[in-house]
Amino acid sequence: MNEKIKLYRLCFENLKVYRNLLYDSVFKKLYNLVRFIDDGNQDLARIVNLYSTVYYNLLEAGKGCSLKEYIIEKILFSENTFTKLAAKSVNNIAINESLKKAAACDLDCLEFISNFSAKEIKDYLKDSTALPNFLAESFLEFKGTIAFLPTAVDNFTKNLIEKFLNTTPWSSLIEELVEFHKQNGFGIFARYKGFSWDGNNLVGIENLDPIRLDDLVNIERQKKIVVENTLAFLNGQRVNNILLYGSRGTGKSSTIKAILNEFSHMGLRVVEVFKDQLYTFPKLIRILKDIPLKFIIFVDDLSFEDIEENYTKLKALLEGSLEAMPQNVVIYATSNRRHLVKERFSDRSNFSDDEVHVKDTLEEKLSLADRFGIIVTYPSPTQQEYLTIVDEIAKKRGIEITEKLHRLALQWEMNYNGRSPRTAKQFVDWYEAQVKRVCK
Repeated sequence: MNEKIKLYRLCFENLKVYRNLLYDSVFKKLYNLVRFIDDGNQDLARIVNLYSTVYYNLLEAGKGCSLKEYIIEKILFSENTFTKLAAKSVNNIAINESLKKAAACDLDCLEFISNFSAKEIKDYLKDSTALPNFLAESFLEFKGTIAFLPTAVDNFTKNLIEKFLNTTPWSSLIEELVEFHKQNGFGIFARYKGFSWDGNNLVGIENLDPIRLDDLVNIERQKKIVVENTLAFLNGQRVNNILLYGSRGTGKSSTIKAILNEFSHMGLRVVEVFKDQLYTFPKLIRILKDIPLKFIIFVDDLSFEDIEENYTKLKALLEGSLEAMPQNVVIYATSNRRHLVKERFSDRSNFSDDEVHVKDTLEEKLSLADRFGIIVTYPSPTQQEYLTIVDEIAKKRGIEITEKLHRLALQWEMNYNGRSPRTAKQFVDWYEAQVKRVCK
């Protein structure tokens, strides 16, 4: 029994490429347990405490998954020299074969560790001390379900997880792991597809809006423009920043969310930046520029009061800053204002009390929108277009298209937020709930 414990310890201590896992909460506690036993300690209370701490940390960190599943997660979403170079190999940067061999060796060590069993602890304690039955039963196996993944996981990732669960040795999957990092990047960039920026750190979004381009009705021209620009971006071509302008609820933000869901498998990621964090944009750019993925910086509902200084900072970021925008970053912004900065009639008057160069001020305000190479307009739908959107959403939900549906839809838009795709969806949500309530 002690020989097997010694092997567990050697596997921990032999980690080279994935050595940063020794600082992970679960790994660290499990290593402490193995080392304590391997040193010949027979303190029952200490062993019970160490084991219970491992179990607790696994429950908290792994959301109920087993030890094996937890270790697979750590392998897939690890950030180390091997995963970074594997991600960059998409740009024909070769991975050193000795590094790949070291990573493969680590995979076998991690596979051995993933088979750690409560039975081994119980057997050790039976050999060394009298173990009461109630304590023996308290050593539970590290079992669970795969619950560690975010919702928006592609099939490639799911298939690779299944292979890790059903393949031995894990080192035989090294080439597929390289391919995974080529396609998905490393660390948080492999785990998440969408992020928010808090001014200092990227925060992964666990549950992305699942909307797809096919869900967006009556904006085919707008979708085509944004899709073509995005595909050119993903293919390494120089592209334009895009301003999506139009009335509220017309599908501007939904288009960008749908673009991420359609093309994340091609290495696309979206980072949402709020207006009050625009001044930290250079810091974000320096983080993203060396990541071998493509990033859309998404600024939603962009507009400025005429007294704000932030719009001049954004102008410099779009075009005019000494630091060039990296080729893997593009900006997509939405706004309800065509010119982004509030204008007043006094701006166009020659009788301003306090402004000497009135024309210069006006040009300053209009020039921000000009920094976006492409401006896509989202008009409010006509009544017929609004009903068409209602019909399309209803069809997808199996709701019958009737005169009553149209009559209520028109009443809804008059009573609430006016005609827009968002209003159409809100109406169908309400109507579907009413139908289900009546059917009960």
